[in-house]
Amino acid sequence: MDHNIFKLSKPIMINGVEVKELPYDFENMTAKDKMNAGKKMKQAGIPSNMEELDTDYHLFLFAEAVCKADSSIDTSDVLRISAKDARKAGALARNFFYLDTE
Repeated sequence: MDHNIFKLSKPIMINGVEVKELPYDFENMTAKDKMNAGKKMKQAGIPSNMEELDTDYHLFLFAEAVCKADSSIDTSDVLRISAKDARKAGALARNFFYLDTE
């Protein structure tokens, strides 16, 4: 499977196992995956702003990318990562989807 690895500065427990890194896959995300990120964010009661600038949305995009790479991990698991890791993970999503890398 072709995905990237995000190393956590502070491990979390997922399904009773201590996890020190999360796989993620932006490349194979679909339009539906992207819409799911927005839907899950709304369900969490977080209002959406301009998506290119919305750091909360970027974190939900990262969570979707993790779920895409490993279906045994849930969005709620990803949302338990440390705030420092969340900032870095969100930046990965922002850079992938919104910054022109050409």
